[in-house]
Formats: sequence, C-alpha cells, structure tokens
Amino acid sequence: MTKRPKYTLSNAFIKSSSIYTTICFYLLIASLLLACASNLPSESLPQSKVAVSSIDHPNYRMHVSSDIDAVKAMLKQALELEANNQHEPTEQLAQKIIVDVELIQIKTQRLSVEKEVKQIENSIFILNQELKWREPVQLAPLNQ
Repeated sequence: MTKRPKYTLSNAFIKSSSIYTTICFYLLIASLLLACASNLPSESLPQSKVAVSSIDHPNYRMHVSSDIDAVKAMLKQALELEANNQHEPTEQLAQKIIVDVELIQIKTQRLSVEKEVKQIENSIFILNQELKWREPVQLAPLNQ
C-alpha cells in the first residue's frame, strides 16, 4: 500500500504559494524584457555621426559654415541625451541631424553650380567682347 500525503491547510498553502511565486517570476521576467525593449539605444545616432563627419571639410565650410556649426551642436546635444538614456529624444534629434546634413549637401551643390554658371557666363561675355573688338573678315568672292 502506498502512502498518500495528507492534505492539510499548510500543504495547500505551499502549493498555492509556489504557483504564486512562479507567476510572479514570469511577470518579473516579462516586465524586465519590456523595460529593455523600450530603452533601445538610438539607431540613427551612428548614422548622424557619419553624416556630420562627411560635411566637416573646407568644401562645405566655404559655403555653409554656420549650418555646419548648428548641426555639430545638435550632434553634441544628441550625444548628451544618449548618455542620459533619453533614447526617444535622441532618435528624433539624430534623424533631424541626418535631414539637415542632406540639406547642407544640397545647398552646397547648388551654390557650387551657381558659381560655375557665373564663371561660364563671364567667359561668354568676354568672348563676345573679343568678337566685337575684332574687325570682320572680308572674304573675296570665288572666281570661276
């Protein structure tokens, strides 16, 4: 004959408390996973660092130096926010930096093209002046 455990009030409490402990453990794990998932570091911050470094040279500074300084200040602010684990504002600022860098690149290209157009227009003007200065060449009629 097998011995069966006697079910008493203390045995029922132990079984219910072990279920309660298991449920609490799973809730704790789930809350930790959610907390980690909500505090992911910024995905755009590394891209914004690369973007800012790509425009920090004399070709861009010649045209839009103040814009570059503003973008660098925003990057510094984004790095400070990231250090303080403020990931959502960091992500928004990093995306704004990327858009501003693209705008700087477009402005620089436009200014460079405008400069080239002015040089070409100046060359055309000089050539026209030279053509007006020269005397027209008279060709002799062909005798047959």
